[in-house]
Amino acid sequence: MPRPSDSTLAAWRGLIGAEHVLTGGDALEAAGRCTFADAPLPSAVLLPGTADETAACLRVAHAARTRVHPVSTGRNWGYGSGCPPHAGTTVLRLARLDRVLDFDDDRGLVTIQPGVTFGGLDSFLRAQGGRWWPPSVGAGPDVSVVGNVLQRGLGQGPYRELARHVYAAEALCSDGTCLRTGPAPGPDPTGLLFQGGPVVVTAVTLWLRPAPALRQRITFRIPRADCLPLVVDGARAMLRGGAADGQAADVLSAARVAAGLPPGASVPDVMTGAWTGGTEVWAPDDDALRSLRGRALAWAAAHGDVWEVSPPLPGAPTSGDAPAGPVCAYRSKPGGPGSDPDRDGCGVLWFVPLLPMRGAQTARVVALIERIGAEEGVAPSVSLRLGPRDLYCVTGLFWDRDEPGADARGARCHALMSAECARLGVFTYRPVLGRWPPEAVDPGAQRLLAQVRSALDPRGVLASHLL
Repeated sequence: MPRPSDSTLAAWRGLIGAEHVLTGGDALEAAGRCTFADAPLPSAVLLPGTADETAACLRVAHAARTRVHPVSTGRNWGYGSGCPPHAGTTVLRLARLDRVLDFDDDRGLVTIQPGVTFGGLDSFLRAQGGRWWPPSVGAGPDVSVVGNVLQRGLGQGPYRELARHVYAAEALCSDGTCLRTGPAPGPDPTGLLFQGGPVVVTAVTLWLRPAPALRQRITFRIPRADCLPLVVDGARAMLRGGAADGQAADVLSAARVAAGLPPGASVPDVMTGAWTGGTEVWAPDDDALRSLRGRALAWAAAHGDVWEVSPPLPGAPTSGDAPAGPVCAYRSKPGGPGSDPDRDGCGVLWFVPLLPMRGAQTARVVALIERIGAEEGVAPSVSLRLGPRDLYCVTGLFWDRDEPGADARGARCHALMSAECARLGVFTYRPVLGRWPPEAVDPGAQRLLAQVRSALDPRGVLASHLL
């Protein structure tokens, strides 16, 4: 597909203003910054300010058969940042669409545009009285809510799987026509919008969780690496026992614990084991909290040799309770944490396989990941996000991009993890630059998705995935 012609660029400038059509070398270099090497550079960057401007830009691209790749704020660190999956693609950055369009306080629904950040939504909801729990993620308050939702990002507290909280959405097809999803008779097409669906999402309505009366955290030390299978199986029993709606559980490797600490900070005694277990509980009253805490303490006592119980806290956590940026990304970077890993030369790649909640299988995959990391000289940072039936093995690879040869080691380590896990039938649930191996997706599903893409985007203007 050709790069945008001079006439196409001129048409876009006429629609959104020349200052919002970036084609200069410095601007494109900044837009193409990434946390790993060899990410494709955009041929231009469009910055529309409204959904109508976005639709008009798409109509021009559709007529010119020019490929466009939508991003929200471009802070998709470790997965491709704001880079397109194909060279010669125009990036459609929706950061200027930053409004809260609607808020239904009675039903706990909020409609937001792609430029609304987690910090911005937190401030908005607290200004409405703090009745609802603001969603949050580990990357910090300055990343897009919609972008994380559409990539099926993993949130904190009750928002473990952000995509499950989509109530409705509004999107544009490649020819600029509008598509709305939400409660209605018949099949729900909302799932087709996630992870590179052939549309540009301009608004998402989320259903919110009520702010709890109380919340509390339990942390415990797991002394030996060979305890991991029993820890996972014990968590499955705990979460399937009815606690999943008021409880989130994680298990962190020693490398993950170290990556999350500020520079120079010592590791707390409760987190000095081979693994660290933790669970957060929340409830509407003391009795409910006591019941959830009892389950969590039984899990901790069965598998830990030291544990710590934080005092109960009222309400939902605030954005100020979390780090201002992705602390883990700076693990190998001299000078300490910042707020922009792309700009600061941090090497980051994520490998996140979705696994059945079975201890023995989890231990095999973790052992494979840690072996490859040791062989390649890139220590993997592993966080197991546990659920009643499945878990996410969130594996972070971090390095200093200014160190000679480090980019190559990081990329090789990620490729080997992907290839060797694929031989076990294990695949990352969230691709880097939209690239999945063909065997990761069922052939029948592939045919269906290809037919849907052909119908919604017949000219391949929004082709985002490389199977």
